[in-house]
Amino acid sequence: MHVAIPWNTIIRKLSLSPTPTHALHLFVQMLRSTPSRPDTFTYASAFKACGRARAHFSARTIHALTVKTNTLSNAFVANTALHTYASCGDIASARKLFSLFFSPDVVAWNAMLSGYVQNDLLDDALKLFDRMWSAGVAPTAVTVISVLSACGGAKDFSLGRQVHGFVKKSVMQLERELFVGTCLIDMYAKCGCLEFSLKVFDEMRIKDVGVWNALIGGHVHNGCFSDVLRIFQDLEMSGLIPDELTIVCVLSACANLGELEMGKKIHLYIKERFLDVNAKIGTALIDMYSKCGCIAKSKEVFDMMHEKDATAWTSMIGGLAIHGQTEDALQLFSLMQRYGVRPDGVTFVGVLCACSHAGLVEQGLHYFQSMIKDYSIVPRIEHYGCMIDLFGRAGRLKESLEFIYSMDVQANAVVWRALLSACRVNLDVELAEVAVRNLLELGTHHCGDYVLLANIYASKGMWDDAWRIRKLMEGWIQKNPGFSLIELHN
Repeated sequence: MHVAIPWNTIIRKLSLSPTPTHALHLFVQMLRSTPSRPDTFTYASAFKACGRARAHFSARTIHALTVKTNTLSNAFVANTALHTYASCGDIASARKLFSLFFSPDVVAWNAMLSGYVQNDLLDDALKLFDRMWSAGVAPTAVTVISVLSACGGAKDFSLGRQVHGFVKKSVMQLERELFVGTCLIDMYAKCGCLEFSLKVFDEMRIKDVGVWNALIGGHVHNGCFSDVLRIFQDLEMSGLIPDELTIVCVLSACANLGELEMGKKIHLYIKERFLDVNAKIGTALIDMYSKCGCIAKSKEVFDMMHEKDATAWTSMIGGLAIHGQTEDALQLFSLMQRYGVRPDGVTFVGVLCACSHAGLVEQGLHYFQSMIKDYSIVPRIEHYGCMIDLFGRAGRLKESLEFIYSMDVQANAVVWRALLSACRVNLDVELAEVAVRNLLELGTHHCGDYVLLANIYASKGMWDDAWRIRKLMEGWIQKNPGFSLIELHN
């Protein structure tokens, strides 16, 4: 009997457990044990544990051992090492290892493809698939899933259609059909082609809740929120039980539609089904109630949550900010910091928005600088937009313009419109013209920009200029009419 077998059995089980680091501790013990020596199965399990634990340094150490013992020449070990590097985000090492393969098998190609997709290197993934196809390596269902994910992320509809054609011609195993079909629905939705998603969905013989979620999520992604609620009702009628992802997607649709009553029904559904209000569902409820104008219900959900991650805190801070409850938003942000929850860039958008609503310029500047110095967060256009709005609401328009010119990124339409809105409040014609001129240079021709400028001219008694802008709009800019929605008996 091979002395490594008992060690291998335990190390393998631990590598697949919720605590994969325990497998690495046992692997070290095995190395120190004189009678036992690791074999290919031991190294493969150790690599797998590194990948699941994101233990990059340990993976490199084990890699060195496999080179020293000539174990890396085994395809099983080499492929596992490749997958581990990709899982740890070390694509450079994965690419280098892959280049050493004399004739990589389909497992190696799949590991490299999956690594590119996991690390959002979608163009590299598509190029690698082209190389794989040219090398005559037949794709498997795993290959197809990775390539479809890359096509969706890169919005490569043409290649996605070609891969779909390959799927139709090949005989995919029935148990794989669900995964491939789900990826096809997701890919077409991300490419903005919902009609293709619906066609794939209708043609599928077997549909589990994951397939429905792909269709629902695709409609959320494309802003078709009313359709989300209709599809959700169809899902319930099918007899399948919605899962956490379904609930989160439907709540997102309710939030964007302002469908408070439907949102309340989903909340009641969660309670009746005894679903745990975890961080994801809780955050979705907070966001839904906030956007539907029920900030008190948002607070109630937040206070009842046992598990709060940074996203939950961020959602609550943002909800308080948009409802003008600045003091509560900033107090909650301080509490978040005291609890040791690290804020991200989105959190600071909420904080800066709260400062803007209350005109707290100095405090807003403090948070903006703290974001950069204390948390090493690089400001995005949203943060700059909040700061422009903050200066503008306080009537400090010159500082707004100086802030725009000092930005590390190019000002986009959102930033210039924030300045234009501030000019409307403060009736500053000169800076309003600067803002509109920059909007025109960006190639944006939004009717609202011209309406604001015309209103500023009119407010200052500059009727000729106001008339000129109105006539300009009549010629080539169409103003969409407003509309209202009234709901009766659901």
